[in-house]
Amino acid sequence: MLGTLTGNLAVKYNEATNRTLALPLLIFYPTARCNSRCLSCDWWKADGRDDLTCEEIRALAAQLPALGVRVIVFSGGEPLLRREVFEIAALFRAHNLKLQLLTAGLFLERDAEKIAQHFEQVTISLDGPTNALYQAIRGVDALALVERGAKKFRCVAPHLPLRARSTLHRHNFRALPQLIDKARTMGLEQISFLATDVTSEAFGRARGEHPIRELLLEEKEIREFEQVVEQTIMSHARDFETRFVAESPDKLRRLPRYYAAQLGLGAFPPIACNAPWVSAVIEADGAVRPCYFHNAVGDVREKSLRDILQDAMPAFRATLDVQANAVCKKCVCTLKVGMRTRLW
Repeated sequence: MLGTLTGNLAVKYNEATNRTLALPLLIFYPTARCNSRCLSCDWWKADGRDDLTCEEIRALAAQLPALGVRVIVFSGGEPLLRREVFEIAALFRAHNLKLQLLTAGLFLERDAEKIAQHFEQVTISLDGPTNALYQAIRGVDALALVERGAKKFRCVAPHLPLRARSTLHRHNFRALPQLIDKARTMGLEQISFLATDVTSEAFGRARGEHPIRELLLEEKEIREFEQVVEQTIMSHARDFETRFVAESPDKLRRLPRYYAAQLGLGAFPPIACNAPWVSAVIEADGAVRPCYFHNAVGDVREKSLRDILQDAMPAFRATLDVQANAVCKKCVCTLKVGMRTRLW
């Protein structure tokens, strides 16, 4: 509890001064490669040749305790696709850092024991409750493999949280209640839902490419989505009460509103976020972003993370108005840390 309070106080200091007293949360991409081919992401096009080397990661890891980092989230790209991923995890754990894993889950069965040794929490992607829909969205016929992986992980590490995250768009919004049911039958602790980012250069999209807007809903589909949400809130009331569904009913209602705003049919839902004051994202090639969606402010191959946090990050924070910024207004994945938040 004391560590949580200390971290949250540091966040308040960061917000008040735009400096970095401590950076409790760091998102790290071990590799830019991925073995899924999702409609909403281009990481699968990367070859990994620019990934940080293990020695570069070792040097980065050594800096983190002095920067007040508490939790490292392995993201990407598919972290488990990198051969040395557990060696890399050990580099961070040697400095008493807590590790969490975001993964498609295709290697969960293969690596269950090693994952349980290194990570304190695992979140898998679950975008379709049936084999056909999963393959149509994620580009691989792997739902059965993910289910086997979840089952094995539950046996190997029944004490560790295993959650799902689902991105809803025009291809799968109707499957919202079935996704909740699927997560429960897989023995997961929780499932959360996001809209699809179609406006930023995140997720491996090449600079200057047009974002993937075919995932947006048409107006009649938005009205249908609203009905699906309301029906799910009623039919799965217990899942919301117990927080098996991470979002509250009101937060889930924001998803159709987001898609309506993308068509100019209303304002984007208001944002409450302090992610750039709480965390940073280090991509596989060393680029440092204030969050998933804003452009990079530095590169750990050119400057130390400490120098980036002391110079470039405060300059970025000082100019950022979350309520007015075009990137923030359209954000699909916000983070708001307050004094009562418990993330570390």
